[in-house]
Amino acid sequence: MPISKKKTLFSRFSTALLTTSLLTMVACSNGGGGEVALPDDPTSEGAAEAPSGTVEKPITETPGSVTDSQREAILKNYDHVDPSHIVPYKSLEDALIYFHQNKSRFSNQNYLSIINFGQSSKEKRFYIIDMKTGSVWAMHVAHGKGSDSNHDGMAEKFSNVSGSNASSLGVYKAAESYNGSNGLSLRLDGLSSTNSNARSRAIVIHGANYVQESNVIQGRSWGCPAVAMENRDAVIKYLKGGSMVYAVVDTGGTEAPSVPSVPSDGTYTMHALSWETSSNPERKQWSQYLMKLLLNDWSSLLNGASDMKDFCPRYASLSNHDRANVWAQLFSAMTKFESNYNPLSRMHETTMGTDPITKKPVYSEGLLQLSYQDITGWNFCKFDWNKDKNLSATSPKKTILDPYINLHCGVGIMAKQVARKGVIKLGTGAYWAVIKTNSKYQKISQITSMVRALPLCK
Repeated sequence: MPISKKKTLFSRFSTALLTTSLLTMVACSNGGGGEVALPDDPTSEGAAEAPSGTVEKPITETPGSVTDSQREAILKNYDHVDPSHIVPYKSLEDALIYFHQNKSRFSNQNYLSIINFGQSSKEKRFYIIDMKTGSVWAMHVAHGKGSDSNHDGMAEKFSNVSGSNASSLGVYKAAESYNGSNGLSLRLDGLSSTNSNARSRAIVIHGANYVQESNVIQGRSWGCPAVAMENRDAVIKYLKGGSMVYAVVDTGGTEAPSVPSVPSDGTYTMHALSWETSSNPERKQWSQYLMKLLLNDWSSLLNGASDMKDFCPRYASLSNHDRANVWAQLFSAMTKFESNYNPLSRMHETTMGTDPITKKPVYSEGLLQLSYQDITGWNFCKFDWNKDKNLSATSPKKTILDPYINLHCGVGIMAKQVARKGVIKLGTGAYWAVIKTNSKYQKISQITSMVRALPLCK
């Protein structure tokens, strides 16, 4: 049946009163810069009694480890799932594929759940999916104290070890419900090598007053994915009896990117860029997007630069599509040394003072390590601080951390630099230190080698 949530007038009033009281009492300054944080679980990590019957052995398979053609065929069976694109698409796809291939493991196939510890606890990141209707119920959930040492809302470490007080990643099977020290609770059996001790550690789903349905840093548990008391009964009702729960770190977006085909005549086969790997399929979309930018928005770069022959000796003889491929590899190589291909990368620029847009210290962010202040010099950079300021620092929903918005701005900055200076490598005036000839952070030889590795340039 579809997921539904009903509240009485009394329950709504009680929840509001409790939330208001907690927020009043526990507003404190922590690593998040004065943000409101709810208190932690005051108890200690428990231990469950020895399980009766046979406990499944941990699996070793990675959710989603299939060929591209298999992946596409399986996902067609679940086109109805998450029509509003609430769930991070990469973890959703991986979970659906594992669920499809291992249905016999899960006696409750009505619901599939994803807990994305890649999001801040300020955000709704526990997704319960009705597999019949495809609807999604998203809610707040706690992570372990051992996963978030400074209580800033971001889980950074995970453990399967008793006493770590940390959350564990992997595939779980929701087992039986019971009444314990936290009231009604739901046991979890870890099916992955990374969470195989879940039952013995008493890692369970339970309700907690330190979790509220509000945009604040939630309290930390001792490793349990605790939910708000108002959600507890329904969550346990839906998931108990053998449903799949997938705990993951997913820092990507909620919708698979739709990138125009490149080129429009469909006859060009692009050479793979350095960032492309089978475990990061979204990067192929980044590559296609770069080709689109270079063939359309920033085609002036195809004319080259006076030092382009250093990167690709054959550049002058190449077609425009091949030239775009070379530039795309150059940008891919730059992101390796700017952000290590991590679209959520951030670095405090200690010598650059205050960002005039954010009124805070300057941070370089995203694939090409750009800043909000860039919008003052380049109006083609579409970073929106008004949208981003209420999100967590590394939220994938931030405009500056969107890989496509970040790449569009960065390629544009390079196009303006080349148009003004005529070269890629500069001693002064270069935006990026990795291509600045006199910078201690320059990576010119490494970037040159990566571009020259393209078959087009040999």
